[in-house]
Amino acid sequence: MKTDNNQVNTWILPEPINNEEIVNCIINYTLQKVLSRRGIDLKNELDDYLNPSELPNPEEHFIELNKATNRIIEACNKNEKIAICGDYDADGITSTVLLVELLSKLGASVIPYIPSRKEDGYGLNLKMINDISSKEIQLVITVDNGISAFDAINRSNKLGIDLIITDHHKIPNNNINIYALIHPERTPEKSPYKYLAGVGIAYILARNICQKINFDINQTTANELFCIGTVADMAPLVGANRTFLKEFLPKIITTQNKGIRSIIKKLSINEMYITADDIGYKIAPLINAVGRISNPKIIIDLLTSSSNSSVSKLTKECFAINKERKRITSQIEKEALDIAMSEYASNSKFLVLSKRDWHTGIIGIVAARIVDKFNLPAAIISEADNCTFRGSIRSNNLVKVNLALEECKDILIAYGGHSAAAGFSIKEKNIPILKKRLNEIAKREMNNLNLNKSIKPDAYITLKEIDNNFYQQLMLLGPFGIKNTAPIFWTRKCRILDIYYLKGNHVKMKLDDGTAIMNAVQWNSSIILKTKELIDIAFYIELNRWKKINSFQLNILDIKNHKEIIDLKIHNRTYKCQKTDDMKIKVTNSKGDCISYEMLNKSDYKNNKKQIYAKKILSFAEIALGVAS
Repeated sequence: MKTDNNQVNTWILPEPINNEEIVNCIINYTLQKVLSRRGIDLKNELDDYLNPSELPNPEEHFIELNKATNRIIEACNKNEKIAICGDYDADGITSTVLLVELLSKLGASVIPYIPSRKEDGYGLNLKMINDISSKEIQLVITVDNGISAFDAINRSNKLGIDLIITDHHKIPNNNINIYALIHPERTPEKSPYKYLAGVGIAYILARNICQKINFDINQTTANELFCIGTVADMAPLVGANRTFLKEFLPKIITTQNKGIRSIIKKLSINEMYITADDIGYKIAPLINAVGRISNPKIIIDLLTSSSNSSVSKLTKECFAINKERKRITSQIEKEALDIAMSEYASNSKFLVLSKRDWHTGIIGIVAARIVDKFNLPAAIISEADNCTFRGSIRSNNLVKVNLALEECKDILIAYGGHSAAAGFSIKEKNIPILKKRLNEIAKREMNNLNLNKSIKPDAYITLKEIDNNFYQQLMLLGPFGIKNTAPIFWTRKCRILDIYYLKGNHVKMKLDDGTAIMNAVQWNSSIILKTKELIDIAFYIELNRWKKINSFQLNILDIKNHKEIIDLKIHNRTYKCQKTDDMKIKVTNSKGDCISYEMLNKSDYKNNKKQIYAKKILSFAEIALGVAS
């Protein structure tokens, strides 16, 4: 199905569901189809999916967790100094605050260390270790970093410092000699802890400490910090991540952390409950902004302060920083887009864009937006310090950018990250070489792949079906994020009753599909619409909270002009599908031959294979035309 939007080229509709797969349970018929299409065995796995079972003992999955836990408890009992070395993003910040808060309550003298993005770069470094040693600190715990800090690791060993690394970034081939390593790569193959973010590892460590000394972790902010850091880092919402988020998310609104409460109130999301989207699109960008363009100590102070006046002052400062971050981002994005258009026109498959004065704290955001615009991997590079340049890479999910950097390591000063996002530092003279190599890698990896942007709706639904009961059941499937994405629905033949064009290329509409009327919004829209037009839409279902009034809203992903006869592509063959005047389905192939359910009984279709294939085509046509969900 071709769209009229330049961003999305294709809707890949789901396969029909056999009614025998649907079971008699509390979940709506349409939502059961969504789950079945996502591989959930409704008869055997539904209960555990909706109410995850208790997680296994983490000490059985992290082989050095017990050793690390005992060392930290010993330090707390002896009132030792402990350094917590984190990172400047939301995952690293929440990880740091989580351990600082808990260990301080347990008697340790805890000192947080967060590197300066511009001066120090990412993670544990020699400067930190030397400073830690000068303060006679004998125990260092890293959170969300450290696995690749070889120089700092060697230095800590020479100084007799016990180093516990908790990290979730890829473990390099180098052997590391440290006191203990707690890392999800070291867990069993199907461990529920496999996808924990940095804050998740810190949380497991904190929870284990609390269980050993019979301390209630709910006396800290650990649960709330876990949610914020996990969602902010876009960790897959499966296994332990999903289990903890389902339990903790509803409780964030009642947090006793004055900093979090202040942020929530300032964002005007303090009336009902906090969702993963609230964290991902509102709370996390605010926390990240401080680490991106200012001193991360500001946000740590906010999240650890008990003073009302300090919290108020720090909240205002963080929001001012975020406002400035938005201004800088907009400026860099505009400049990067101009360069990207030129690169795209020259058939580049990996967009490598550089400018000396771009802010290093913003380039990751811009890289993500360039990828979203062109559906190609992108690297944004700017000057850091000491005559070096720093780059941030985002992937289009067709190229594993961490492995791409591995192939280019001979021209890089440092690098690291994940398959979807990574970073590196490089000398200016090597940027053209990197650009050439990354393009060669992208062409190789994406050879013969369809680069058109597509969406995969989960189920068809009419607007009348979207009510409170349906929405409550939809929320049972959450929280939504990576590996448990919010379902995409679609519906046909919506008449535009009203339309409002907003600043920033956003559009609000009132739609009528013949069953009900509902408000809709499309962000960053590039399509021109008129009232009374008929459209087909793919969308998320949201609860719009505005001035204490809750109403359902469709968040539109894509719009197509409505057509009574649509093209259906199956096995590289295109069929014309339509509803007849008596509301039955007719399918026509490229030769003009027609089939309908009535025709299947004719002698031409008595051949079993032919009849099975015809039924298959008709069942797909039912979905495409909105007759079946």
